Amino acid sequence: MINLIRSEFFKLRKRGMTWTLLYIMLGIMVLINIILYAVSKISLPNGEPGHLANLSSILSLQSSIPFTFSILSSFGAVMAVILMASSVGNEYNWRTIRIALISGKGRLQLLGAKLITVIVLVIIGMLASLVVGFIMSMVTNTIGGHALDFGFFTGSYLWHQFLQFWRTLFVILPFTFMGFLFAVIGRSAMPGIAIGVGILFLEPIITGLMGLASGWVSRIPDYLFAANVDAINALNGLPAGPGPFGGGTATQTASTAFTVLGAYIVVFLVVAFYLFRKRDVTG
Repeated sequence: MINLIRSEFFKLRKRGMTWTLLYIMLGIMVLINIILYAVSKISLPNGEPGHLANLSSILSLQSSIPFTFSILSSFGAVMAVILMASSVGNEYNWRTIRIALISGKGRLQLLGAKLITVIVLVIIGMLASLVVGFIMSMVTNTIGGHALDFGFFTGSYLWHQFLQFWRTLFVILPFTFMGFLFAVIGRSAMPGIAIGVGILFLEPIITGLMGLASGWVSRIPDYLFAANVDAINALNGLPAGPGPFGGGTATQTASTAFTVLGAYIVVFLVVAFYLFRKRDVTG
């Protein structure tokens, strides 16, 4: 198993796509911070500063880490889905899946090694994004003439961010494993990427329409992804902000959210491993 994980690390480390996804994620962190800083300095026609619903508090140094987690839970999930689906699906596309299996290792070990490798790389990408996000916060605060006060770095603050790091990874995993499952079902990277990313962006629109209905239809969103992801992200404590940026009010309890998303994770993994073990691997 260790040798398989090393092999997967080697393959993903050598693929340009892995580095491209990382650079895109880091570029998003830089771009969003710059855009929000520019927007925060816009003056409205009536002369009031255009901070747009407490935008300055989101850009503060103290909020930089929670803000980065907020971005990672959406854009980071997209990068993770693409990486996971490509890791599995490209083996079919390149006709290398049989070669990997006849090396003497079992199917479940091979699939498990891919899962572990991608999750570790996602964690590394999250850490890199946190560093970039914090540096960008220092840059924007310095440009804005604010003193860099690090007094908020208390033990309680660091512990809360440590927990939120793993919460953010947790909300990324259902989409990642969905991409994993459909890459196995479709024997290609494209179904995994299309469905994983598609659900991530289309579900809030669909659930928004369901919320306008009455009866049992209006309760369906409580058992899908968006409401439960929002409930866990609400633990972040990010100040309220415009649009998708900033904290909000959760419609679901955190304990229910962990249960629902955990159930999705288990189902996706069990079905993916079952199909991979039972079906012919011909691409």
